[in-house]
Amino acid sequence: MIKIAIVGTGAIAAAHIRAISKLPQCELVALCDLNEVKVKELADGLGVPYFLNYKDILTAVDVDAVILNLPHGLHVSASVFFLEAGVHVLVEKPMANTVEECDAMIAAAEKTGKKLAIAHVQRFFGVNREVKKIIDSGVLGRLCMYTEQRSINYFLPTRPAWFTDKKMAGGGIVINYGAHAFDRLFYTTGASSAMIRANCANYANERNVEGHAQILATLDNGVSASITFSGYSTVVYDIYYYFTGGALHLNGTDSIEMKKDGETEWTAIIPECTEDEFVLEIGEFYKYIQGDPSEIPDAQYGRSIIRAIENVYKS
Repeated sequence: MIKIAIVGTGAIAAAHIRAISKLPQCELVALCDLNEVKVKELADGLGVPYFLNYKDILTAVDVDAVILNLPHGLHVSASVFFLEAGVHVLVEKPMANTVEECDAMIAAAEKTGKKLAIAHVQRFFGVNREVKKIIDSGVLGRLCMYTEQRSINYFLPTRPAWFTDKKMAGGGIVINYGAHAFDRLFYTTGASSAMIRANCANYANERNVEGHAQILATLDNGVSASITFSGYSTVVYDIYYYFTGGALHLNGTDSIEMKKDGETEWTAIIPECTEDEFVLEIGEFYKYIQGDPSEIPDAQYGRSIIRAIENVYKS
Protein backbone atom coordinates (compact mmCIF):
# COMPACT_ATOMS: atom_id res chain seq x y z
CA MET A 1 0.00 0.00 0.00
CA ILE A 2 1.28 3.46 -0.92
CA LYS A 3 -0.18 6.62 0.55
CA ILE A 4 -0.68 9.34 -2.05
CA ALA A 5 -1.34 13.08 -1.75
CA ILE A 6 -2.62 15.13 -4.68
CA VAL A 7 -1.32 18.68 -5.02
CA GLY A 8 -3.57 20.72 -7.29
CA THR A 9 -7.25 19.84 -7.68
CA GLY A 10 -7.89 21.15 -11.18
CA ALA A 11 -9.73 19.23 -13.87
CA ILE A 12 -7.26 16.34 -14.16
CA ALA A 13 -7.35 15.62 -10.43
CA ALA A 14 -10.78 14.00 -10.75
CA ALA A 15 -9.29 11.30 -12.99
CA HIS A 16 -6.46 10.68 -10.52
CA ILE A 17 -8.86 10.46 -7.59
CA ARG A 18 -11.04 8.01 -9.50
CA ALA A 19 -8.04 5.88 -10.41
CA ILE A 20 -6.67 5.75 -6.87
CA SER A 21 -10.09 4.65 -5.59
CA LYS A 22 -9.97 1.67 -7.98
CA LEU A 23 -6.48 0.53 -6.97
CA PRO A 24 -6.40 -1.44 -3.68
CA GLN A 25 -2.64 -0.93 -3.44
CA CYS A 26 -3.06 2.87 -3.33
CA GLU A 27 -4.68 5.16 -0.78
CA LEU A 28 -5.48 8.86 -1.11
CA VAL A 29 -4.44 10.56 2.15
CA ALA A 30 -4.49 14.32 1.40
CA LEU A 31 -5.44 17.06 -1.04
CA CYS A 32 -3.86 20.46 -1.54
CA ASP A 33 -4.99 23.54 -3.42
CA LEU A 34 -4.93 27.32 -3.03
CA ASN A 35 -8.70 27.48 -3.48
CA GLU A 36 -9.90 26.61 0.02
CA VAL A 37 -13.60 26.48 -0.84
CA LYS A 38 -13.01 23.97 -3.63
CA VAL A 39 -10.43 21.80 -1.89
CA LYS A 40 -12.36 21.68 1.40
CA GLU A 41 -15.54 20.53 -0.30
CA LEU A 42 -13.66 17.87 -2.25
CA ALA A 43 -11.65 16.69 0.76
CA ASP A 44 -14.70 16.54 3.03
CA GLY A 45 -16.49 14.40 0.46
CA LEU A 46 -13.55 12.00 0.33
CA GLY A 47 -12.86 11.99 4.05
CA VAL A 48 -9.26 13.21 3.78
CA PRO A 49 -7.50 16.31 5.15
CA TYR A 50 -6.78 19.29 2.94
CA PHE A 51 -3.97 21.84 2.83
CA LEU A 52 -3.45 25.22 1.21
CA ASN A 53 0.35 24.97 1.15
CA TYR A 54 1.93 21.73 -0.05
CA LYS A 55 4.85 22.20 2.36
CA ASP A 56 2.47 21.64 5.26
CA ILE A 57 1.42 18.17 4.11
CA LEU A 58 4.48 16.31 5.32
CA THR A 59 4.28 17.59 8.88
CA ALA A 60 0.72 16.39 9.28
CA VAL A 61 0.25 13.30 7.10
CA ASP A 62 2.26 10.16 6.38
CA VAL A 63 2.84 10.28 2.60
CA ASP A 64 4.76 7.94 0.30
CA ALA A 65 4.09 9.71 -3.00
CA VAL A 66 2.54 12.83 -4.45
CA ILE A 67 0.82 13.60 -7.74
CA LEU A 68 1.57 17.17 -8.82
CA ASN A 69 -1.18 18.86 -10.87
CA LEU A 70 0.31 22.35 -10.75
CA PRO A 71 0.99 25.10 -13.29
CA HIS A 72 4.00 24.04 -15.37
CA GLY A 73 6.21 26.75 -13.92
CA LEU A 74 5.83 25.28 -10.41
CA HIS A 75 6.76 21.72 -11.33
CA VAL A 76 10.47 22.08 -10.67
CA SER A 77 10.23 23.66 -7.21
CA ALA A 78 7.48 21.34 -5.96
CA SER A 79 9.16 18.22 -7.36
CA VAL A 80 12.52 19.07 -5.80
CA PHE A 81 10.84 19.84 -2.46
CA PHE A 82 9.09 16.47 -2.24
CA LEU A 83 12.00 14.45 -3.61
CA GLU A 84 14.36 16.00 -1.08
CA ALA A 85 11.80 15.20 1.62
CA GLY A 86 11.94 11.52 0.64
CA VAL A 87 8.67 11.36 -1.28
CA HIS A 88 8.16 9.80 -4.72
CA VAL A 89 6.73 12.15 -7.36
CA LEU A 90 4.39 11.74 -10.34
CA VAL A 91 4.22 15.11 -12.08
CA GLU A 92 1.59 15.92 -14.68
CA LYS A 93 2.77 16.60 -18.20
CA PRO A 94 4.63 18.56 -19.39
CA MET A 95 7.51 17.76 -17.03
CA ALA A 96 8.61 21.41 -16.78
CA ASN A 97 9.00 24.55 -18.85
CA THR A 98 12.60 23.95 -19.92
CA VAL A 99 15.21 21.22 -20.22
CA GLU A 100 17.23 23.05 -17.56
CA GLU A 101 14.34 22.66 -15.11
CA CYS A 102 14.01 18.98 -16.05
CA ASP A 103 17.70 18.50 -15.25
CA ALA A 104 17.23 20.02 -11.80
CA MET A 105 14.37 17.62 -11.10
CA ILE A 106 16.38 14.64 -12.35
CA ALA A 107 19.35 15.65 -10.19
CA ALA A 108 17.11 15.76 -7.09
CA ALA A 109 15.74 12.29 -7.85
CA GLU A 110 19.23 10.87 -8.37
CA LYS A 111 20.50 12.49 -5.18
CA THR A 112 17.69 11.15 -3.01
CA GLY A 113 17.05 7.83 -4.71
CA LYS A 114 13.34 8.58 -4.93
CA LYS A 115 11.27 7.89 -8.03
CA LEU A 116 10.33 10.69 -10.40
CA ALA A 117 7.81 9.86 -13.14
CA ILE A 118 5.89 11.96 -15.65
CA ALA A 119 2.15 11.56 -16.26
CA HIS A 120 2.30 11.29 -20.04
CA VAL A 121 -0.95 9.37 -20.41
CA GLN A 122 -0.99 8.72 -24.17
CA ARG A 123 0.52 5.23 -23.90
CA PHE A 124 -2.34 4.11 -21.68
CA PHE A 125 -5.11 4.92 -24.16
CA GLY A 126 -6.35 1.77 -25.88
CA VAL A 127 -6.14 3.26 -29.39
CA ASN A 128 -2.49 4.25 -28.97
CA ARG A 129 -1.55 0.88 -27.52
CA GLU A 130 -3.22 -0.72 -30.54
CA VAL A 131 -1.32 1.57 -32.93
CA LYS A 132 1.98 0.57 -31.36
CA LYS A 133 1.11 -3.12 -31.72
CA ILE A 134 0.26 -2.63 -35.41
CA ILE A 135 3.47 -0.68 -36.08
CA ASP A 136 5.58 -3.28 -34.30
CA SER A 137 3.86 -6.17 -36.10
CA GLY A 138 4.75 -4.86 -39.56
CA VAL A 139 1.33 -5.85 -40.93
CA LEU A 140 1.13 -2.54 -42.84
CA GLY A 141 4.79 -2.50 -43.80
CA ARG A 142 7.18 0.22 -42.73
CA LEU A 143 5.91 3.39 -41.10
CA CYS A 144 6.79 6.43 -43.21
CA MET A 145 4.87 9.47 -42.02
CA TYR A 146 2.61 10.83 -39.29
CA THR A 147 0.20 13.76 -39.45
CA GLU A 148 -1.87 15.32 -36.68
CA GLN A 149 -4.38 18.13 -37.04
CA ARG A 150 -5.95 19.49 -33.88
CA SER A 151 -8.18 22.52 -33.71
CA ILE A 152 -9.57 23.63 -30.36
CA ASN A 153 -10.67 26.88 -28.75
CA TYR A 154 -7.62 27.40 -26.57
CA PHE A 155 -8.65 30.78 -25.22
CA LEU A 156 -12.02 29.98 -23.69
CA PRO A 157 -12.68 32.06 -20.56
CA THR A 158 -13.03 28.83 -18.57
CA ARG A 159 -9.34 28.01 -19.08
CA PRO A 160 -7.34 28.99 -15.98
CA ALA A 161 -5.47 32.25 -16.57
CA TRP A 162 -2.03 30.76 -15.91
CA PHE A 163 -2.29 28.74 -19.15
CA THR A 164 -1.88 31.97 -21.12
CA ASP A 165 0.94 33.38 -18.99
CA LYS A 166 4.21 32.44 -20.67
CA LYS A 167 6.23 32.61 -17.46
CA MET A 168 3.96 30.16 -15.68
CA ALA A 169 2.88 27.95 -18.60
CA GLY A 170 6.12 27.98 -20.60
CA GLY A 171 4.19 28.73 -23.78
CA GLY A 172 0.76 28.20 -25.25
CA ILE A 173 -0.84 25.48 -27.33
CA VAL A 174 2.50 23.84 -28.21
CA ILE A 175 3.70 23.10 -24.69
CA ASN A 176 0.23 22.01 -23.65
CA TYR A 177 -1.04 19.92 -26.56
CA GLY A 178 2.37 19.39 -28.13
CA ALA A 179 3.33 17.43 -25.03
CA HIS A 180 0.55 14.98 -25.94
CA ALA A 181 1.47 14.92 -29.64
CA PHE A 182 5.17 14.23 -29.10
CA ASP A 183 4.35 11.70 -26.37
CA ARG A 184 2.04 9.79 -28.72
CA LEU A 185 4.56 10.02 -31.53
CA PHE A 186 7.57 8.90 -29.47
CA TYR A 187 5.66 6.11 -27.73
CA THR A 188 4.03 4.57 -30.78
CA THR A 189 7.07 4.82 -33.08
CA GLY A 190 9.85 4.19 -30.56
CA ALA A 191 11.58 7.48 -31.36
CA SER A 192 13.45 9.48 -28.73
CA SER A 193 14.34 12.72 -30.49
CA ALA A 194 13.53 14.82 -33.55
CA MET A 195 14.94 17.49 -35.81
CA ILE A 196 12.35 20.24 -35.98
CA ARG A 197 11.23 23.19 -38.07
CA ALA A 198 8.20 25.15 -36.90
CA ASN A 199 6.18 28.33 -37.05
CA CYS A 200 4.11 29.67 -34.15
CA ALA A 201 2.07 32.84 -33.65
CA ASN A 202 -1.03 34.29 -32.01
CA TYR A 203 -3.55 36.05 -34.24
CA ALA A 204 -6.45 36.03 -31.78
CA ASN A 205 -5.51 38.27 -28.84
CA GLU A 206 -2.72 40.02 -26.97
CA ARG A 207 -1.76 37.08 -24.75
CA ASN A 208 1.97 36.37 -24.73
CA VAL A 209 1.60 32.73 -25.78
CA GLU A 210 1.09 31.19 -29.22
CA GLY A 211 -2.39 30.31 -30.42
CA HIS A 212 -1.43 28.26 -33.48
CA ALA A 213 1.55 26.31 -34.73
CA GLN A 214 2.75 24.13 -37.58
CA ILE A 215 5.55 21.70 -36.81
CA LEU A 216 7.61 19.57 -39.18
CA ALA A 217 9.70 16.92 -37.48
CA THR A 218 12.09 14.22 -38.64
CA LEU A 219 12.36 11.54 -35.96
CA ASP A 220 15.60 9.77 -35.16
CA ASN A 221 14.12 6.58 -36.66
CA GLY A 222 13.53 8.25 -40.04
CA VAL A 223 9.77 8.83 -39.69
CA SER A 224 8.62 12.30 -40.76
CA ALA A 225 5.82 14.07 -38.90
CA SER A 226 3.57 17.06 -39.42
CA ILE A 227 1.70 18.51 -36.43
CA THR A 228 -0.78 21.35 -36.88
CA PHE A 229 -2.45 23.14 -33.96
CA SER A 230 -5.09 25.85 -34.18
CA GLY A 231 -6.30 27.38 -30.94
CA TYR A 232 -9.09 29.53 -32.32
CA SER A 233 -12.03 27.16 -32.88
CA THR A 234 -12.95 23.57 -32.14
CA VAL A 235 -13.16 21.82 -35.51
CA VAL A 236 -11.03 18.71 -35.91
CA TYR A 237 -8.80 16.19 -34.12
CA ASP A 238 -7.47 13.77 -36.74
CA ILE A 239 -4.32 11.66 -36.74
CA TYR A 240 -2.95 9.57 -39.61
CA TYR A 241 -0.09 7.07 -39.74
CA TYR A 242 1.10 6.30 -43.29
CA PHE A 243 2.88 3.02 -44.04
CA THR A 244 4.34 1.40 -47.15
CA GLY A 245 1.32 -0.93 -47.17
CA GLY A 246 -1.57 1.13 -45.86
CA ALA A 247 -2.63 3.66 -43.23
CA LEU A 248 -4.19 4.12 -39.81
CA HIS A 249 -6.63 6.88 -38.90
CA LEU A 250 -7.39 7.99 -35.36
CA ASN A 251 -10.20 10.27 -34.28
CA GLY A 252 -8.25 11.70 -31.37
CA THR A 253 -8.17 9.02 -28.69
CA ASP A 254 -11.73 7.85 -29.41
CA SER A 255 -11.40 5.42 -32.32
CA ILE A 256 -9.02 3.81 -34.79
CA GLU A 257 -9.46 2.43 -38.30
CA MET A 258 -7.17 0.76 -40.83
CA LYS A 259 -6.97 0.65 -44.59
CA LYS A 260 -4.55 -1.72 -46.31
CA ASP A 261 -3.12 -1.14 -49.76
CA GLY A 262 -5.75 -2.00 -52.39
CA GLU A 263 -8.73 -1.74 -50.04
CA THR A 264 -11.43 0.84 -50.70
CA GLU A 265 -13.00 1.00 -47.23
CA TRP A 266 -11.65 1.74 -43.79
CA THR A 267 -11.96 -1.10 -41.25
CA ALA A 268 -12.67 -0.24 -37.63
CA ILE A 269 -10.15 -1.69 -35.18
CA ILE A 270 -11.30 -2.51 -31.66
CA PRO A 271 -8.46 -2.02 -29.17
CA GLU A 272 -7.77 -4.99 -26.92
CA CYS A 273 -7.08 -2.73 -23.97
CA THR A 274 -10.29 -1.22 -22.57
CA GLU A 275 -9.06 -0.33 -19.08
CA ASP A 276 -9.27 3.18 -17.67
CA GLU A 277 -6.09 4.90 -18.83
CA PHE A 278 -5.58 6.67 -15.52
CA VAL A 279 -5.97 3.45 -13.55
CA LEU A 280 -3.27 1.95 -15.77
CA GLU A 281 -1.07 5.00 -15.32
CA ILE A 282 -1.18 5.12 -11.53
CA GLY A 283 -0.93 1.33 -11.35
CA GLU A 284 2.30 1.55 -13.35
CA PHE A 285 3.52 4.36 -11.08
CA TYR A 286 2.99 2.00 -8.13
CA LYS A 287 5.08 -0.68 -9.87
CA TYR A 288 7.80 1.89 -10.53
CA ILE A 289 7.93 2.83 -6.86
CA GLN A 290 8.15 -0.85 -5.91
CA GLY A 291 11.09 -1.33 -8.27
CA ASP A 292 9.16 -3.62 -10.61
CA PRO A 293 9.15 -3.38 -14.43
CA SER A 294 6.86 -0.50 -15.33
CA GLU A 295 5.51 1.35 -18.36
CA ILE A 296 5.31 4.69 -16.56
CA PRO A 297 7.29 7.38 -18.43
CA ASP A 298 10.42 8.17 -16.44
CA ALA A 299 12.12 11.53 -16.05
CA GLN A 300 14.51 11.07 -18.95
CA TYR A 301 11.55 10.40 -21.24
CA GLY A 302 9.77 13.50 -19.91
CA ARG A 303 12.92 15.49 -20.59
CA SER A 304 12.97 14.25 -24.22
CA ILE A 305 9.47 15.68 -24.73
CA ILE A 306 10.49 19.06 -23.31
CA ARG A 307 13.58 19.03 -25.50
CA ALA A 308 11.39 18.58 -28.58
CA ILE A 309 9.06 21.39 -27.44
CA GLU A 310 12.02 23.68 -26.74
CA ASN A 311 13.25 23.01 -30.26
CA VAL A 312 9.84 24.03 -31.65
CA TYR A 313 10.11 27.38 -29.89
CA LYS A 314 13.76 27.85 -30.90
CA SER A 315 12.84 27.11 -34.50
